[in-house]
This record gives sequence, structure tokens and C-alpha cells, in this order.
Amino acid sequence: MNVTRREFTKQASLIALSSLACAHLAKAKTIYTVRKGDTLGHIAQRHGVSTAELRRTNRLSGDMIGVGQKLSIPNQSAATTAAAGTGNRYLVQSGDTLGAIALSHGISVGDLKRANNVSSDVIRIGQTLRIPAISSTKDFLSHVRVATAKITVRRNHWQRIVVHHSAIKYGNAKKYDAAHRQRGMQNGLAYHFLIGNGIDSGDGEIEIGPRWTNQLLGGHLKSYELNLTAIGICFVGNFEQTQPSKKQLAAFTQLMDWLQGDVLQKNTQFAGHKELKGEQTICPGKHFPLAAMHARYD
Repeated sequence: MNVTRREFTKQASLIALSSLACAHLAKAKTIYTVRKGDTLGHIAQRHGVSTAELRRTNRLSGDMIGVGQKLSIPNQSAATTAAAGTGNRYLVQSGDTLGAIALSHGISVGDLKRANNVSSDVIRIGQTLRIPAISSTKDFLSHVRVATAKITVRRNHWQRIVVHHSAIKYGNAKKYDAAHRQRGMQNGLAYHFLIGNGIDSGDGEIEIGPRWTNQLLGGHLKSYELNLTAIGICFVGNFEQTQPSKKQLAAFTQLMDWLQGDVLQKNTQFAGHKELKGEQTICPGKHFPLAAMHARYD
């Protein structure tokens, strides 16, 4: 049978895409059957993966799932491969939208538009789109997701997330835990999470405090009432003198996005320590980008 060059190219592209999809699904760790009360976020959390990874593996364009639906759970190596990505080309097919194509490749619509030098969302069947490579970003959350999957999070209990700095450049969770116990805090480390600066723990390393694993009230605020409902995240460092590192900020935004999107599944109130009434502090320091974080999380 004779085929034109255009038809051959289209068939080859479809075969290549099909092969990539099959190879990706072949790496799936297990199959999960959706049960009553499940959400995509809960399932992702339970298996230690992100909601985005779960969507990509199952070619979902949204978070809607149904009881009895079969979901492929990616293992971490497969998820890393999908996130790292390599640039390729995609042939637009019937029913495609720019948003769905971007989502299936783990990129933003903006990135897809820029890669193809277009300003509109209009695409046409047979159009070839360049899919930009995704720059690999370290996953600071893998151990946090795994640890959290083993506990029952008091989702409705937590109403706000408060950010702090330690005001000193040294320390890690173990050292701060010991110091806080010496000050009479029977539950130890005052914060739920600590983000290291590369001195006594890794740069951007997220350490989990016992208050998170045991879902206990914080000890990071003066107000007992606020401590009851506030998750505390502390950066190691003095941000009156220096800025947080790029890795610390990357870890923080990953943690915040995950807490609000996958764990709590709601936009909680976000605040710097000094913004809370009655706290009388300069924490988290003048060099912490509070305005930018409010723009992202308010």
C-alpha cells in the first residue's frame, strides 16, 4: 500500500508515542482499585507519590476518579524519569487541547506556548508541537511523603501554616529537639518541619519533627490557641542577615504545595511568624520573601 510522506510521518509519530506510553505504564509498580471515599490526593499520598505523577501515569486530565476504576501506581524511578523528561514532538489529534497536552507531559501551558512561539490556545489536528524538556528538579519530599503515608493526618484540624527562621545559622532537628526539651517542651522540637541550610543538615533537606508524625500541636508560637491549629515550618538560618538558599526555598515551596494540595486539600491560611497578632517578633527575618509567598499561597 502506498503512503504519502505526511501519512508515514503521522503513523511513525503515533507509533512512537504509543511505545513511549506503553514503556511508561510498564514501569508502574502496582494497580490500585479506587474505593468509596478515595480521592486522587489520598491515593497519591498513601503510595508516596505526587498527585501530578499519578495523573501523568494514568493520562488523567483532572482529579475525577470513580469507584472501581483501576489506577497504575508509578514507582519512584518511573516518576523521576517522567519528571526529568526529554524534549520531543507531539502530533495533535482529535479531542486534544493545549492544557491536556501540557498536563500529560508534566509541563505548564505557558511552557508549551513558549516552546512553540504561540500566544493562542487554539491548536489544529495534525499540528506538530514541540514538547520542551523538563529541567530536573530535586525532589525534596520523597521521604516526607513516605513517612506521612504511614500516619493519619488530622486534615480538618490544621487551619494555618506559619513560617519561621531559627535566627542562627547552625542546627538541625536533633539539636533543636534537645534544646527545646531542655527548655521544658515535653514534645521536643517546636516545629513540625525543619529545612536545613547545608551546615548541620543538607541544604534544603526537610526534617520531620515528632509533632508532625504524632499530629501534635506546635510549640512555635506564644499563643496556645494558635499552636493548636498551626503547622510550623522553620528554616535554619538568620534571615535578618542573609537570604534563604535557593534549595531551601525550593524545598519550602514543594512542601507548601504538597501540604495544601495533596495532604490538607485546601488553601490554609499562610503567615510569617511576625504577622500573627501578639507574637512580637521579627521572624522570619527581613530577607525572607514573605510578599512573594503570600502572592503564591493566599
